[in-house]
Amino acid sequence: MDTPNKKNYHHGDLRQTLIHVGIELISESGASSLDLRKVARMAGVSHAAPYRHFADKKALIAAISEEGFNLLALEMEQAISLKDSSAHEQLRGMGHAYVQFAITNPSLVREMFSGLTIEREAYPSLYDVSKKLFHMIETVVIIGQETGNIKKSDSNELTCAIWSMMHGTAILIIENQLKPVTMQINGIEHITEVCMDSLILGLGAS
Repeated sequence: MDTPNKKNYHHGDLRQTLIHVGIELISESGASSLDLRKVARMAGVSHAAPYRHFADKKALIAAISEEGFNLLALEMEQAISLKDSSAHEQLRGMGHAYVQFAITNPSLVREMFSGLTIEREAYPSLYDVSKKLFHMIETVVIIGQETGNIKKSDSNELTCAIWSMMHGTAILIIENQLKPVTMQINGIEHITEVCMDSLILGLGAS
């Protein structure tokens, strides 16, 4: 993920700058090394400045995770816009976008979904945006059911299965658990396609 370097920070939107710096730090050394003093120093502001926007480290991590979910949702929306209207093609687009986002932002994705650092429910805006992905997928499922491309079943349960496949594939790839397949030319794209094809086969209308 592209993040601004120190000389390009604009403090007109300090909150967003602090979030970008936090993402950069997480990418370098994980959330455990994140603290508001370090973020302030990298942003070129006083140690007290971050507290105008974040009560503590957990609040900053919540904002970072929220940013991550927004960016992932945007990538998935853009992927859908490039596909035809069929549910199968839209699910393929979502799956590839999800995996690519994880490859580009592995540390951020790990933190977004870890559930160890913060209680997501304690931060309403984070909780809401984390559910946006679920609703995006479920919308495609429902449309697919209406057009006869996806079997008539509980859309909530099917969405859980689809998200599990997308996320599981992405995590296994960024944790280097799918070698030697992913080491081949276009291996990541290939295994992602295999996973999505298998998923779509299982979703077929009965």
